[in-house]
Amino acid sequence: MIDVRPYEPDDLPALWALAHLPDAGVTEDPTVPVPLRERRVPPTGPADLVDPAATVLGAGGDLFVAVQDGHVVGVGGLRPVRGRPRLGRLVRIRVHPAVRRRGVGRSLMVALEGAARHHGFTDLLLDVGDHQPEALGFYRALEWSETWREDSPEWHWQTVWFHRSLERDHLPVEVRPCSGEAEVAAAEHALPTGGRADHLARWQRQQAGEATYLLAWDRDQVVGHILLESASVFPDVRASVGAHPEVHLLNVADRVRRRGVGTALVGAAAGVAQEKGAALVGLALLADDDAALTIVQRLGWAFRPGLTPVDEVRRRDHRGAEHVAQEECTYWTLDLAGRRRS
Repeated sequence: MIDVRPYEPDDLPALWALAHLPDAGVTEDPTVPVPLRERRVPPTGPADLVDPAATVLGAGGDLFVAVQDGHVVGVGGLRPVRGRPRLGRLVRIRVHPAVRRRGVGRSLMVALEGAARHHGFTDLLLDVGDHQPEALGFYRALEWSETWREDSPEWHWQTVWFHRSLERDHLPVEVRPCSGEAEVAAAEHALPTGGRADHLARWQRQQAGEATYLLAWDRDQVVGHILLESASVFPDVRASVGAHPEVHLLNVADRVRRRGVGTALVGAAAGVAQEKGAALVGLALLADDDAALTIVQRLGWAFRPGLTPVDEVRRRDHRGAEHVAQEECTYWTLDLAGRRRS
């Protein structure tokens, strides 16, 4: 019988022992017996390993342990993301290798998602290294969306970031940069522009290093896209805020709207901007774009009063004729400084 309960201070030696187990891909050792031999010396590593109560509970989050036959066999934490009141992050999820595939991880995730709803979070993030294939498979099986992959010169692996929406019928997607003309054709098939020119031009700009063109995939079908410009296209914004990446062309297929795809795309674009070293990312919103407004407000973007860039908007009428208009936008930014591990 698996019991998931809130962390208690007496659990700390068992959590230190759990953290000390070899546990990355082929290094995991399912032969280590339960119960674990408790550690009285904290492990080396991140603060949430050494003092989870301070770093997780102290940040206003929750910490749960999974117990089997009276012994701690798993742990998982949830904490708010600084400056983003509707976004939570799952941290330090760990299950003893000897008891995996018995529902321990799923029980922890149910408890964590329940706590997230109690806090009023609408979206969750977590990250895991791609050298942990079992963990990747676990989150995919739970239908989390893969939003971006982060490299770092001091690591020998990539960090894979996952997103999940809590307030809708969540659709798990994989968001990744467009990789070539076959994916350009898939984007045109799913989100037609009257020809391949628009999608192709975005991919070519990515090839030139001017932008990143991200596609959201539901299995083998494109269901959305977003373009991250390397710098703002609006002179007045650049003059006021400075040089920073900027999000454009958020589009989600009608059949999958209100299922978290747009949120995953916006989050992925912000993640790519942050990985490239940006401290800020911007977004211009049309007055009638209520769906995008909901996303940026939920993810903690800040409205910039006084910035009203004018964007060129292309729309097709019922006859298929294209019309171009100049429309005033509101402007929003997301502070990325120090947020990768916040």
